[in-house]
Amino acid sequence: MTPGARLAAAIEVLSEMFARSAAADRALSAWGRSHRFAGAKDRAAIGERVYLVLRRLNECAFRMRGERSPRALVLGSLAVGDELDAEAIDALLRDGPHAPGALTEDERTALQRASVPPPGDPWVCLNYPQWLHEELAAALGLRLEVEMAALNLRAPLDLRVNALKAKPAEVLEELRRDGIEAALCRFAPMGLRIAPGADAKVANLDVFLSGRVEIQDEASQLTVLLAGAQPGDTVIDLAAGAGGKSLALAAAMQNRGRIIACDIEAMRLATLSQRAERAGATIVECSGDPYSLSCDPAEIVFVDAPCSGSGTWRRNPEAKWTLTPEKLESYQAAQAQLLDRAVALCGAHGRIVYATCSLLPSEGPGQIAKFLQRHPKWIVKPALDIWHSALRGESPKGLSRFALLTPAQDETDGFFVAVLEHAKK
Repeated sequence: MTPGARLAAAIEVLSEMFARSAAADRALSAWGRSHRFAGAKDRAAIGERVYLVLRRLNECAFRMRGERSPRALVLGSLAVGDELDAEAIDALLRDGPHAPGALTEDERTALQRASVPPPGDPWVCLNYPQWLHEELAAALGLRLEVEMAALNLRAPLDLRVNALKAKPAEVLEELRRDGIEAALCRFAPMGLRIAPGADAKVANLDVFLSGRVEIQDEASQLTVLLAGAQPGDTVIDLAAGAGGKSLALAAAMQNRGRIIACDIEAMRLATLSQRAERAGATIVECSGDPYSLSCDPAEIVFVDAPCSGSGTWRRNPEAKWTLTPEKLESYQAAQAQLLDRAVALCGAHGRIVYATCSLLPSEGPGQIAKFLQRHPKWIVKPALDIWHSALRGESPKGLSRFALLTPAQDETDGFFVAVLEHAKK
């Protein structure tokens, strides 16, 4: 494919994404399947262009005088990301019969004008939705710029070594033999990190296929550690999704006890049984709808609640632009319902672990404050105390009463965690 044809393909992928609110990786995979002639380098270049647009969408749109069509955003990305002038961009657009076509006069005028985002509009140069500014500024304060900049970078690939089958040193050595350089994660004792951009097709390796590692960000691994699950416990994973935390909990519990994985959308649990078998996690059982679950009280109810996903914008930059106030409100309602359901399922001496991959106060501290108003017999167990009493080594900076992990500060996805327990009489 010519460079011009690659630009046209990126416009096509973005058009499909915006029309269907589709995830970038799925849209790119679907395009690749329907365009078999595209080689690996072509698909990589198209993907890079799409992700550049998604990560720097506000800058690209600003350069094109606010125009947010897929074509305008790709043109803006050539100016913003590649620092090309109008003439060079026009040459690319004319590059062969499958290229997007020459610049219009309006496009040329937009690309030729001086373009400096207003200093009072940080959401433009930091590329986040304007309507979320107050929440993000409240959460991050003086760290807003550095954290938003970190969320616009590519994320590393983190692995969790399955303690039921392997040790980190063994996996590190095997990865090196497979030509993949990895290092121990900073905080999670079973975590390994592969640098951003490394060509590591982990899902094709024996170390993954045999269940000795799972793909899981370090922040997600830390939420399981903060839960403090012990062998013999009964743990209810109330919004388990594909079950990554259920598998991590099984390893932490040495495969002794009981883990009940639930999700209001049963299809999300479809692959968990197969994943559990691969991991050797025999204590995990799938139980469908959490609101119809009937079981003995649990020692731990884990609520990995549906949320905005604002902490994962490094991996899923499209989530910034598909989130709406209405969606955020629906997530908050679901979070509150799940927390209330957790109370009903928790034993007299049990605890609730509430986690969201979000940086927004309304999904973190604000949600917990409302919970404590509804349930005054519950309190927050300080995350830093849990770390010091149960874990060793350096603690993430984002630990205090709550855990708020962030990419710039802790080198993880953004994650909020609160551990709740009954107040002592």
